[in-house]
Amino acid sequence: MGTKQLTSIESACPPVKKKLISLPSMKKNRVLTRKHNLKSRWTEKQNKLKEKSLNLAHPVVKASYIWSILSDQLCDILGPEVHHQWFKQAKPVVISDNVLILEVPNHFSAQWIHTHYHELVDILLSVLDQKLSSFFISQSERHPAAKMMGPALSERPTSEIKRQGEDE
Repeated sequence: MGTKQLTSIESACPPVKKKLISLPSMKKNRVLTRKHNLKSRWTEKQNKLKEKSLNLAHPVVKASYIWSILSDQLCDILGPEVHHQWFKQAKPVVISDNVLILEVPNHFSAQWIHTHYHELVDILLSVLDQKLSSFFISQSERHPAAKMMGPALSERPTSEIKRQGEDE
């Protein structure tokens, strides 16, 4: 009786070895499919950039367009958590002398990105346009006068503004 039960159980269950062999190949197929999808998306965006390059003569418009492509690529490569932490608040300023200038909220962010991600950003940029490189600045570096002056006039009480005008 024991032998009959074993043969019926063996015939009812598929061999374990087949499942172990198929799992890595399934994972490999998913990775290859994802890689292909990312590559085709990036290629499409690069082709769109080439098509629009004639229309992107203005350095601010071109900076914005290139940053939108680059930001998507960084999100795909680094993951949404890292992208949100370091690149979500980055804003394209302008392209000047083949340098894409990006503004980040503070000096620490600018230094961190430069130390940890600058090479990756420049490699991705070179795929879009071989001449381009990047530079990250903080808001305080971009607007040093605002930092030195303190609160803006619109943030001060009107009585204080009037007193300043009267003193002059």
